[in-house]
Amino acid sequence: MKIKFNGHSPTECEVEFDKDDQVRLFEIMKEEFINHITYSRFTNIYHPTKLEKQIIGFCNDFGVDVEYDKDRVAFFTALIKEMKFQ
Repeated sequence: MKIKFNGHSPTECEVEFDKDDQVRLFEIMKEEFINHITYSRFTNIYHPTKLEKQIIGFCNDFGVDVEYDKDRVAFFTALIKEMKFQ
């Protein structure tokens, strides 16, 4: 697949982005998400971001205590380990 985007200059760039690249990106995204889940504070949130609200709702849907770091991290780590790029 070819992807076009505007770089830092007015020149339009085009790169080749294949299935292996998609898998690599997916792996990066999974790791970044686990880092967010691990290091974000979900206790006493007065102004959660949109993403944090979604994470809180997702945890609530599955009975996971989002405020308890070990439960939250274990839950999402287990989910992400099972995720495969398709």
